[in-house]
Amino acid sequence: MQNLWGENVRLRRRRKKATPSPQPYSITGGNDCEVLGHSLNMFDLSGCTTCMDCHVNIFCPRCIPIHPRDDQAVPVLCERHEERAVQHAV
Repeated sequence: MQNLWGENVRLRRRRKKATPSPQPYSITGGNDCEVLGHSLNMFDLSGCTTCMDCHVNIFCPRCIPIHPRDDQAVPVLCERHEERAVQHAV
């Protein structure tokens, strides 16, 4: 192909679109969170987070008594409170 001045120009190759990844592998038949526990994102300032696998809302019951937006949210201790619970168990 030539540009406006008649010089030969190579065309840039387009990147191929990434193929969608397959469904995540489950070692327990689909209920990994029930068997192995939730994979938590980082807790926000209000003490809430979500599970990276099943996307359920999770809150720390010691930071806040109930989840502010979801009545069905799962209570799980955050890292700050979980460490204290382990220290008292010794």
